[in-house]
Amino acid sequence: MLPIKTLISAAALLVSGVQSLDLSANNNVALYWGQNGYGNQGSLASYCQETDLDIVNVAFLNDFPDPLNLNLANACGTTFDSGLLHCPPVAEDIKTCQSLGKTVLLSLGGAYGNYGFADAANATAFATTLWNKFGGGSDPERPFDDAVVDGFDFDIENGNSVGYVDLANELRTLFAQDTSKTYYLSAAPQCPFPDSGVNDLLAKADLDFAFIQFYNNPCGLDGDFNFDTWSTFAQSAANSNLKLFVGLPAAQSAANYVDPATIKSVLEDIKCDPTFAGISLWDASAAWANVDAAGDNFVVQVKDVLDELVCPAPSSSSVTTSAAETTPVAESSVIESSSLFYGNASSAAAGEVTVTDIHTTVVTITSCVEDKCHATAITTGYVVVTDLTTSYTTYCPLSGETEAAPATSKAAVVPGTTEAAAPYPTTSTVVVAPVTTSAAAGFNASIIATGPVSAAPAVSAAPVVPAEDETSILTIEITSTIGGPAGNASVPVVAPLEGAASSISLVWYMAVPLVIAGLL
Repeated sequence: MLPIKTLISAAALLVSGVQSLDLSANNNVALYWGQNGYGNQGSLASYCQETDLDIVNVAFLNDFPDPLNLNLANACGTTFDSGLLHCPPVAEDIKTCQSLGKTVLLSLGGAYGNYGFADAANATAFATTLWNKFGGGSDPERPFDDAVVDGFDFDIENGNSVGYVDLANELRTLFAQDTSKTYYLSAAPQCPFPDSGVNDLLAKADLDFAFIQFYNNPCGLDGDFNFDTWSTFAQSAANSNLKLFVGLPAAQSAANYVDPATIKSVLEDIKCDPTFAGISLWDASAAWANVDAAGDNFVVQVKDVLDELVCPAPSSSSVTTSAAETTPVAESSVIESSSLFYGNASSAAAGEVTVTDIHTTVVTITSCVEDKCHATAITTGYVVVTDLTTSYTTYCPLSGETEAAPATSKAAVVPGTTEAAAPYPTTSTVVVAPVTTSAAAGFNASIIATGPVSAAPAVSAAPVVPAEDETSILTIEITSTIGGPAGNASVPVVAPLEGAASSISLVWYMAVPLVIAGLL
């Protein structure tokens, strides 16, 4: 009987769809299977029962392009008449793994084998062979019968890099023929940079992720760990969204093996790196032999570590306030708006706080008699913005009541300065740019006023009677200050340029927190 955790996961997959790989997450676990590295290798399907496993690399297709053959150690021994390995049990296991939400890749190359291309044309032609024998194409001799892998991994360790960019490009063309699923391409470089086998492939081809081998090398987690070098490279690769896995040995006796506590301490420094996607392990037989006191295999152990590496919300703050077709509004109305604050208290002690502070407030004012405004409706919405400017406009529709014109025309004051802007601009934009803050230093967001402005409207001693459908724009200033030892001593305030507090402040502070609490 399957564990309850697996049954729950399987039920969720039936509802949401089969493929569930999330490369935007940093807690993925990949596992190489097929080489029986530690002995007593079980069936592929037996490992896929593990809920904490996300990707399986079937290793290896180690003879290509001609002759073509696989080596799966103790997992398969039957062949077609041509001598090509034929593995019906593995075929069924691949489909079982995929039904459980695992992504199954076929890994090409390895440390031993007869593989490589003479030229680009040779490699391009081989893409069709891979597609027909393992992908969505057709061939009378398919090693995994009707099972279709989810992509290919390039573990090229013989130093011959000829043709792999061409192979990857042609595979992308063939993948486009099957829109029923998502296909992936990956590589498995050694951690010394650059890797002799797949550096060109990573730099020039559209690969989705890389399983970097931080073992059997001096750049392991227990040595000169160089993930930052790989991250910098990845962000300039052909796919700027290339995701990186930290490849580790799963056996305690293996070179560069590190225990979960060490893994956590090292990965704390890279957990929020945009390229970091998780951990890959060599190999399945070793991971299942490495059991802790609680009886958990090494896949579960590293998944637990990854789940503890939580990043704060992305840092961005972008608010644009626009005004158009303005007429004077009551000077005494004050609208104060506090916003949700996302921070990380634990990182604040280290001197860094990331904040997401995006808000919009729409206030409808139905009466401004005697310069006192009362809110009749407050609608709030909260969004997270990363690299785009979000525009919000605050409207104040006025009723047909007789309004007293202000004694003087008040000029807007550009925040951060003492100089007055033109009074009541026809069009003005105030922008608070995205800011990443330091808890130690604090910050005042830079504020920029843009757009054409006009002279103040004529001031009349007679009462002003707006039309019923006339709309007045409440001109506001944006201030944004984050500071204090924990980075959350204050939050942005939105207010009219001039005026005394009114009853709307009490409505805001009493009603909005209750509304937000209800929404959450």
